[in-house]
Amino acid sequence: MPNVMGVLRAEIRRLARKETKQELNSMRKQVTQMRRLLAESRRRVSDLEARVKQAMRAGGGVAAREAADEEGGTQVRFSPAWVKKHRSKLGMSRLLYAQLVGVSPQTIMGWEAGRTRPRPGALRAWRAIRGRGVRELRAMLANGSGGGASPVRKRRRRLKRAVRRARVRGAIRRVRRTVKRARVRRAVRARVARKRTVRRVRAGKKK
Repeated sequence: MPNVMGVLRAEIRRLARKETKQELNSMRKQVTQMRRLLAESRRRVSDLEARVKQAMRAGGGVAAREAADEEGGTQVRFSPAWVKKHRSKLGMSRLLYAQLVGVSPQTIMGWEAGRTRPRPGALRAWRAIRGRGVRELRAMLANGSGGGASPVRKRRRRLKRAVRRARVRGAIRRVRRTVKRARVRRAVRARVARKRTVRRVRAGKKK
């Protein structure tokens, strides 16, 4: 009897290890595949964002160069040095100056460095504040009546971040469901294997 029980236990362990190894291999393949899909989705999102930014910059630069003044029909002139000089004259930080124009501080930094050019709406807003005094501009800041493009861009950024988080969370949920199902299948197969082993041992005893 002790030998039979020892053989039974060894057989159960062997079958359990075999089933566990098979399930682990299958689960690893599924997790690897999900990681590849997630990485590919991230690459696609990054490519799309880069293309959108390039299109926006290209379109904004051409439109800014072709923008005309509403009053006289003349082209609105722009110079990075003018932006920096005007901001220094007002004694404002990039944050306050950006609030007046209705853009982000990073955009003002790009204008001053000459890396980017303003779009037509931002160009008109910048042209408008150039003709006003320091007191009037500070009153505008106090009243919160700066440009109107910044809230739109903030909403777009929040929407992009929400889409990214939703995609990542969805991929994580799918991986977790796959792992959970694999564990359940592995446990069921292990039980079935134990029952089969017990039946074989009992049948051997009867013979």
